[in-house]
Amino acid sequence: MDETEPEVNTSIQMERTALDAKKFAPSTGAALDKPQPCPPAASESRWPLSPARPELARDEIHAWCAVLDELASDLPAFAETLSAGERQRAERFQFDRDRKRFIVRHGLLRMILGRYLNIEPARLSFTCESRGKPALAGVLDGRTLHFNLSHSDGLALFAVARRFALGVDVERIRPIPEIDQIAGKFFSARESAMLKALPAEQKLEAFFNCWTRKEAYLKATGQGIADALAQIEVSLVPGPTAQLLNIAGDAREASSWSLHPLAPAPGFTGAVAVKARDSKLACWRWPEKFPAAGTIR
Repeated sequence: MDETEPEVNTSIQMERTALDAKKFAPSTGAALDKPQPCPPAASESRWPLSPARPELARDEIHAWCAVLDELASDLPAFAETLSAGERQRAERFQFDRDRKRFIVRHGLLRMILGRYLNIEPARLSFTCESRGKPALAGVLDGRTLHFNLSHSDGLALFAVARRFALGVDVERIRPIPEIDQIAGKFFSARESAMLKALPAEQKLEAFFNCWTRKEAYLKATGQGIADALAQIEVSLVPGPTAQLLNIAGDAREASSWSLHPLAPAPGFTGAVAVKARDSKLACWRWPEKFPAAGTIR
């Protein structure tokens, strides 16, 4: 699921939300998602706890995961870091759980970026690049960061790099009615054929692998997705590797990008797309306990 940052990105957010509803809805019009169990506790994630001051090398990407509901007890501390605009957006949510999750994930984004830049989270401000992709406003003492944020069913993913344009996406793996028909509508012919050829026990994970890898690339470029999904071809077989195969039929352009598959917690799959052929990935888990005063930078 996508998460855009500044308010001016509302049109992209609405486009992705509408497409999510279409891609997972059965043709009968019945609601697909029924109430699901809470996502896994952060302690179930296989990612290590983050160091207090992570070092981000120029050729590295850092991915962070956090279970938002486990951090809601520290809501005031997260809310203090937000801008007035972010607080206004939080108040628009109809349901209390959604409002709290918004505050925690946006506060976490600020805290994570603040750690790398050694700046108070509340001092950060955001803008949009030419295609509407969120970015940090200004350069701080010659330092800047590329970043992206995604969330699904209470689990948030953040990705950060110094030199590389990147995008991140995560989805909870859940049953999809009419999976082949939906893939035929939103995937390329080759991807649909690959999906159909897989054993039944691998199809759901492969479906969400394909979706998150495509969207991670499209978020990295800042593109909308309504007309672009089938133009982006990716590998989808479950496993430790991922590949961007071609972009609108151009395999050479695709070769300038890298895909990193992510498994932040049981029952979730995700991906980071990076405009670099060689990049190193480190994955961290945000601690369940809010950091003590003086350690959030």
